Formats: sequence, C-alpha cells, structure tokens
Amino acid sequence: MKLVISKFKEINKSILNVLFCGLKFCLILALLATFILTLYHSVHNLDLFILGLSLLKSSLFFTAFFIICAIAIDTIKKDLK
Repeated sequence: MKLVISKFKEINKSILNVLFCGLKFCLILALLATFILTLYHSVHNLDLFILGLSLLKSSLFFTAFFIICAIAIDTIKKDLK
C-alpha cells in the first residue's frame, strides 16, 4: 500500500489531471447506478436491477483501469527519459 501511495505522489501533473477526471466520471457513474438500484428497490423491475448492477460493475472496473493506467503511463514516461 505504501508503494502505491508513493507512486501517486510522484505522478506527472498532466497524468494526474486525467486520472482525477476519470475518477470523477466513475463516481458519477456509480452514483447513477446507486440511484437506479434504489429505484429498483421501490419498483421491483428486473431490468432496473440488471442495468444498475451493470453500471456499478462498469464504474468499479473503470476506476481500477484509470488508476492502473495512470501508474503505467507515468512509469513508461519516466523510463523513456
């Protein structure tokens, strides 16, 4: 865990901006999924459950993707110098 935190402190500012924009997008997607799942709780429509669960899975996948790609791109840029 300390290794990941130290990597984040050394990331280039432009890569960090892209990472934060991606994380904001994932947060909005997760909040939308939570709203849809809450709506399913009151309506009991199976399609809403599937849609909400799929959006939640996608937002979690994109969150991990943005974090891993930011660290990988920063490492590649530092190795090329």
